[in-house]
Amino acid sequence: MSPIERETKLVVSGKDVERLLASGEVLETRDQLNVYLLDPGKLGEGFGYFRVRFEAGREAMATLKIPVGWDGDMREMLEIECPLSECGPALFPRPRRWVPIDTAGPEGWVGHFQGLGIKRLRRLGCMRNLRRVLHWEGIGSVEVDRTTLPNGMVHYEVEIDDPRQELHQELVKKIREVAPSAAFTKVGKFSRFLSGLELA
Repeated sequence: MSPIERETKLVVSGKDVERLLASGEVLETRDQLNVYLLDPGKLGEGFGYFRVRFEAGREAMATLKIPVGWDGDMREMLEIECPLSECGPALFPRPRRWVPIDTAGPEGWVGHFQGLGIKRLRRLGCMRNLRRVLHWEGIGSVEVDRTTLPNGMVHYEVEIDDPRQELHQELVKKIREVAPSAAFTKVGKFSRFLSGLELA
């Protein structure tokens, strides 16, 4: 997998989520708990973010995401992942409230944190996401997410995560055919999380 993630996000209505799920094959359902940590002085998706994700039946993962740029409606992020079990006692088995950057992941991550001006990480809170991987035969797969924000609001979006721009275009066309409410968004889950905490 390339460390550069290329993703397109579209917000949809709850009614259109049902239309989407009925239009293809749901390959899997994942119940995710996302725990976010960041230097309180660097809040905002423009600085990137650090996430620990817990999923039933899967190994917990720590992920550092750093923004690279935009190609139209497709966002490019540097994504570095590591099993949480390899991240040291400040993060495993559960993240502490404060985490020094020299204990937040493998040794090579320190340079990335320093480059972002991050000195230490604070556990900001968590957010639940129900993800369905939806597949259309002959086209490809998308992730259909139902996210519960910290303030209790529910948000729906469809995410395309693939390095091929032409596949993004094909999948966007299919999504719009099925879901009339679908609209591009440049607001990621971390920004919505901060809004739910009223920190953004």
